[in-house]
Amino acid sequence: MHGGRFLEYAKTGKRFIDFSASINPYGLDSNLKKILTDSILTLEHYPNGDYSEINDIISKKHNVDTGDIYLGNGANSIIFRLFQTFKNGINICIPVPSFESYRLAAESIDANLIYYNMPNLHINEDIFNILSENIDILVLTNPNNPTGFIVENKLLHKIIKYCKQKDIFVLIDECFLEFVENGENYSMCDKLSTFENIAILRSLTKLYAFPGLRFGYLLTHNDMIMNKLKKLTPSWEINTLALEAAKYSLTQNMDHVVESIQKEKTVLANKLEDLGIVTFNSEANFLLCKYKKNLSKELLTYGIIVRDCSDFIGLDNTYFRVAVKTEAENKILVDTIHKILRG
Repeated sequence: MHGGRFLEYAKTGKRFIDFSASINPYGLDSNLKKILTDSILTLEHYPNGDYSEINDIISKKHNVDTGDIYLGNGANSIIFRLFQTFKNGINICIPVPSFESYRLAAESIDANLIYYNMPNLHINEDIFNILSENIDILVLTNPNNPTGFIVENKLLHKIIKYCKQKDIFVLIDECFLEFVENGENYSMCDKLSTFENIAILRSLTKLYAFPGLRFGYLLTHNDMIMNKLKKLTPSWEINTLALEAAKYSLTQNMDHVVESIQKEKTVLANKLEDLGIVTFNSEANFLLCKYKKNLSKELLTYGIIVRDCSDFIGLDNTYFRVAVKTEAENKILVDTIHKILRG
């Protein structure tokens, strides 16, 4: 079950703080709010199907050809559509624990799932023991969700090169990479033209705080995959407000926001550790945590939503994930956990 169920819980009338969705805690940019407000009347018209303006912006951001860009109604829908470009019954390898939508998308095409149980929750050299000609797709999340761990660059290059030799297509999900300080140093975008067996997934809705609008994109130099994706895509895939939000957001420098979130993460991790909560050294804007008992349900009674990780393969209900929020909200989380642990 995904995080981000704030609106579902809010129906009860009770006030909640949502730590389950890993979104920029500082919310929508004030300039973007004005742009969206001023653009509201565009909803009376069909979106312009010519995405050349937004494609040009993405092309410059990542230094890729515009023909290698595929836009989608959120990264989640792109995962499903990408898998649909392959025949039913293929073999898909997913390192676990990992984002649930990979499994759901694989099941939608009746794929056979091969799980790679990451030792110590990290991808390492033993992944080659499971990769073979029988694997059609390998999914790599960088940084991983829910751990926040990054695959070391040298190993990632080695995996991609090996997969090319074995004719394995690699989906690299970089949706949380923009929350990592100097994150683009870990991106595989500069390898796009070298490896036609990779696709890179990106999302704007998390860092720029508009998950309700939905906007994501896929980068691949594989013409066959790109042509199939376009055939699967209906007209007016991206709504007018999402396009306006994307055009603005892609031109913004968010280094100061990332730096602030990373600082708050360090403080939050230290305070949780002081309470006896094990926190994993995430590079992203969230923390995977572990305690000797389930805290998720008790926190909910106090109006705090965290991501119970019991449904992640390889984890149990002693694990939970928290997004890094503002200093004041993080303090409420720490104080509430302290209160629970005191009994």
